[in-house]
Amino acid sequence: MNGKQITSETLFDDGTNRPASELASETASQESLSVSEFIREVNQTVKKRFGRGVWLHGEIQEMRSPGHVYFTLVDNDGDKKAVLSASIWQTVFSSMRVTLANSGLQLADGLKVRVFGEPDLYPGNGRFSIKISKIDPRFTLGDLIAQREEIVRQLKLKGLYDANRKVEMPIVPLRVGIVTSVGSAAHADVVKTFKDSKIGFTIFVHDARVQGEEAIKSVVAALKNLDARKDLDVLMLVRGGGSKNDLMAFDSAQIATAIANCRLPVLTGIGHEIDLSVADEVANQSHKTPTACATAIIQHVKEFIDATEDAWAGIATFAMRELETSSSQLTERANQISSKVLDALAGASKRLAMIGQRIKHRPAEVLRQEKSALNAYADRLRLLDPVNTMARGWSITRNSLGGVVQDVTKLKAGDKLVTTFANGSAASTVQEISTKGKPNGKK
Repeated sequence: MNGKQITSETLFDDGTNRPASELASETASQESLSVSEFIREVNQTVKKRFGRGVWLHGEIQEMRSPGHVYFTLVDNDGDKKAVLSASIWQTVFSSMRVTLANSGLQLADGLKVRVFGEPDLYPGNGRFSIKISKIDPRFTLGDLIAQREEIVRQLKLKGLYDANRKVEMPIVPLRVGIVTSVGSAAHADVVKTFKDSKIGFTIFVHDARVQGEEAIKSVVAALKNLDARKDLDVLMLVRGGGSKNDLMAFDSAQIATAIANCRLPVLTGIGHEIDLSVADEVANQSHKTPTACATAIIQHVKEFIDATEDAWAGIATFAMRELETSSSQLTERANQISSKVLDALAGASKRLAMIGQRIKHRPAEVLRQEKSALNAYADRLRLLDPVNTMARGWSITRNSLGGVVQDVTKLKAGDKLVTTFANGSAASTVQEISTKGKPNGKK
């Protein structure tokens, strides 16, 4: 091409200007392998290098399980991506799944694993892969812990780690917003717990995905929507138990940040008693289970109710003591007045005797005048006796401090009064005040 003619000479040109016949003869003498032979040679070489297997670590991607398990093991080396096909036979995976479950794990996309297997170039499709026979759960758990610690460190640097714990819990949180999967066991348990409390809670439930690829986005949106409402006192984020994979979303920085930014206190109840997520760490309160989370809110309200009832009982007791004290003081005062009246009468009697002696030698008219004056004096003395005064329909009214009420302008609606009559007393509350016939205040 380009004016150059292709001949047998050019087909065997190795740049040494040797004749084509010589090159063809040399090529024909070299050994040639079939594809099958080549694959066997490669597998034997690999087996000789790695023996019965090799430990590898990477991230699971594109996992599928039609019986046997197939996935891609991926490693990001700087800007480059290394990919290796992997497989686990069904019988091997059955026992492997038990090992993973004992550590609270299950294979899934995004999980970083350390596996042991035998490299193999499969003759049927020419695909190089590793046949996995063992897995190290400790590696995966260590990676999850490392990821979590890094997220917590970043939250602390941004001042978000304890932000929601600084939000004050309402005194009576009766309006509760719940983020959970509607229809789940956690949802049913929480609603039943609130209903069984017999307290007038108002519940708002926001449905959210709580596991899988959409969980983080769904939970974050639900928290933001409920926190924006003006008719809620507290938020709950609850999910039932599951494997560590199922709960991975709650270790995400996105959900932790959403909780930290909530203006309302967020209470969590995620997983089982042994589970503790990053979401639990940043929440206002964390509880072992969804039911325990609901119970904590109920207990908070019950404590307020009990405290209120105790306060009212104390007020009633105080009022009774004050009333008894005022009644006792009033009786004592009446006795004192009665004693003074009797003393005055005794004195008058003495003076009357003295006057009687003086008027023995006076005319009868003088006697009548003195007697009349004495009777008038006795009448005035009797008027001083409050018992006689009250018997005529008068009464004595005292305020809550025991002072005698003499000026209506010193009262206000709602004041507590005690009125003493000749035959007892009565407690009352001021409802309306009139000055010169005009209303002055009303409750």
